[in-house]
Order: sequence, then structure tokens, then C-alpha cells
Amino acid sequence: MKSSIFSKKKINHVAIIMDGNGRWAKKNNVSKKTGHENGIKNCILICENLNKLKYKVNEISFYVFSTENWKRKPSEVRNLFKLIEKYYEELRFKAEKNNLCIRHYGSKKKLSSNLIRIINDVTNKTKENSGIKINLLFNYGSRQEIIDAVSKIRKLNISSSKLAKYFYIPESADPDLIIRTGGEVRLSNFMLWQSAYAELYFTKIMWPDFKIKNLNIALDNYINRKRKLGK
Repeated sequence: MKSSIFSKKKINHVAIIMDGNGRWAKKNNVSKKTGHENGIKNCILICENLNKLKYKVNEISFYVFSTENWKRKPSEVRNLFKLIEKYYEELRFKAEKNNLCIRHYGSKKKLSSNLIRIINDVTNKTKENSGIKINLLFNYGSRQEIIDAVSKIRKLNISSSKLAKYFYIPESADPDLIIRTGGEVRLSNFMLWQSAYAELYFTKIMWPDFKIKNLNIALDNYINRKRKLGK
């Protein structure tokens, strides 16, 4: 008899725009910093409970911090970075325990040397793990990714029609499903090239309240769709 893991339907890549931390904080009468902290904790909790997914997923991307987020108040950005530094160690521990491969997906420009060190430590210590690949889109913007890819091609002085080959993680597959929490209905400069044929799923649930059961509901919705992929 085949084990249940082999009977699960497969979804190659799911990407999540984690939105609603600030509104969750306002709704619960707590500080925005607390909202961001609960958002980070929830991301780690989701990663820890991926074994409860009803489907076999190879790759999951989380939109952690966009290039546009630098426009926020400096105090909010500092608080968010402190929280990320604080919880990266816990993420590494959970990743090693659950055989997850953590990958940084974004630019390292403007990041502090300490944060870069932490990111490199987590990615290096989990790169040999054979489980689900977790892409953390940190300091990421799709337009910037495309600009950076073109810059790489120019520096190499080559002619290439394969732009995606020069993206931040060229081996990453295009997402099959993009989920956005928090009620907004837009992509917000998220994987614009890669999302050409992605299915979109929007929910009003704020990110700190979006649990593994909600992720399973989104995946159920995706599985029941008929994808045409431009045909």
C-alpha cells in the first residue's frame, strides 16, 4: 500500500503575499511592531506545520519585505529589521528540524552587514536540506529584479533572450498559485514576470490570522480550477 504522502496531489510552487499586519494590529489595539512580530511568528508557524498540507508542495515563497517598504517610517523599518534578526535563528532551527531549504530571494543592497551575515548563515546551513524550498522575498521588487537581470547581462556583455536565467533564484519555478491575505486585490510589484500564468487567490483574512487550515482551503480552491495556461 502506498503511503499517504505519495497519494497527495502535487503543486509545484505556491507564493504568498503576507499582507495585513498593520491592520491586524489596529483591529487588536496593539502596536504595529506587535503586528509585524505576530506576522513573522505566523510565517514560522506555517513553515513548521507544512506537514499538515493536504497537497505535496515543492516550493513556497513568502513576500517578507518589498523594495517599496523602504518608504515607510524609518522607525517602522528599524523595528521590522530588528524583529527579522531576532527570529531568523528560530527559523533556522525550525527549518533544520523539518528538513526545509531556506533561500533568500531579493537584493542585498541597503541591508546591514549583520543582517546579510544572518541571512547567509541560515541559507548556508539549510541549503542541503531536501524538503520544501522556502523562498523569503526580502528586499524584493519585481521591477528591480528585472532591472538587475538586464544589468547582469550587460556586464557579461552577452546576448540573451532568457532573462529569467539572471533572476535572483533562476532555478525557482514560476508560481502556480499566488495567495494574498489582508483583503487587497493587487500584486504590488510581486513576481510580475513569473506570475504570467499564475492563478490568483485573495482573502480578507489578515496575515497573522492566516493558518495552515486557511492555506489548505486556498489550495483546495486552486486544485478545483481548470488552468488553460494561455491555450
